[in-house]
Amino acid sequence: MIPQPADRKYRVTVIQANIKRYREPFYLQLRDRLSRNGIGLTVIYSDPGRIEDSKKDNVDLPSRFAKKAPRICLLNDRIVMQLLPPGAVIRSDLVIIDQATGFLHNYPLLLLSRLRLKKVAFWGHGYNRQGDPASLSERIKKRLVKWSGYWFAYTQGTARYLVSIGVPPDKITAVDNAIDTKGFRDLLESVEPGEIFEKRRELGIGEGDRVGLYCGSLYREKKIPYLINAAKHIGAIEPRFHLLIVGSGIEADVVRRAGEANPRIHFTGPLFGRDKAICFRMAEIFLHPGAMGLGILDSFAAGLPSVTGSEARHGPEIDYLENGVNGLMVSGNEEVFAKAVVDLMRDPARMASMRQGAGDSAARYTVENMVEKMSRGILACLESKNLPDR
Repeated sequence: MIPQPADRKYRVTVIQANIKRYREPFYLQLRDRLSRNGIGLTVIYSDPGRIEDSKKDNVDLPSRFAKKAPRICLLNDRIVMQLLPPGAVIRSDLVIIDQATGFLHNYPLLLLSRLRLKKVAFWGHGYNRQGDPASLSERIKKRLVKWSGYWFAYTQGTARYLVSIGVPPDKITAVDNAIDTKGFRDLLESVEPGEIFEKRRELGIGEGDRVGLYCGSLYREKKIPYLINAAKHIGAIEPRFHLLIVGSGIEADVVRRAGEANPRIHFTGPLFGRDKAICFRMAEIFLHPGAMGLGILDSFAAGLPSVTGSEARHGPEIDYLENGVNGLMVSGNEEVFAKAVVDLMRDPARMASMRQGAGDSAARYTVENMVEKMSRGILACLESKNLPDR
């Protein structure tokens, strides 16, 4: 348990651009966890911009601890200015912000941090693995990395990167970014065989047919055309193979056309809750050749080995993939990817071992563990002199 803070109630404000559905359990649990230890939490966020709204995975948090702020977006949502309520920021003992160079509201807060007038912490990736290290955005990000008094690093890999560029280890908490894997596992276990049979019948997938699943956003970095071509190669070797694609985004039309042209490619659009769980129960392998993020934890919760590409610009959560243990990291074109998938699917002992590895990983990376680590880090920051060097 976190030690009780001294005499007074602390106030912490987290500023987010918008709230994703997968993040809701984290904030609900974090709020309760901090409250039991004398720390009040406020989350300030805005409605999503056009691109984020197209993913259909945004939610609102309860107004008892969350506030919506108006925002201005420019350059196709690359530049965002949230009009923060000044009172909430002024009264906060700690303000936690996303590490994003395009968020203009960050700069006044970082200046206050630099002047030692306000405790401000970064929460982020450390660097953008999907970006160009030589770009202006990444150079600014690296320049500002020490302007905050504390760091909440997404993963252990992010923490190691921060230490390598000079951030003191005692100013970093690696939270092991996660989703509600326990809740999803419970939901998966509640799915009845009849529900799986009915979904197969609806999609035209036979009882003995083999199903690979993609579930996530649909945009360029996810390498959706590569995935579709790989599925065709898999089907040429394994004729009873079907690809099921769940998600939404700006490349949804690419998937829709592929499904119309190929009866073994099925596009459901975005699914959540039980509908999503049924699709995961139908599948035996998770295919995600492009940028991997938190979707890897969905696959682990379902006990599905994840197969991804080593050339993709992954999110920090790729740190969770152990090649040959809970998934595969494949280097090469669509044919190479397809062969690796087929070889794995045709090896029952190897599949069983990786399914076990995936399940073990799901038990390790949980939202409960993330809440615990975030809470401890918040208290460590509040009760220390964690301020940036001038």
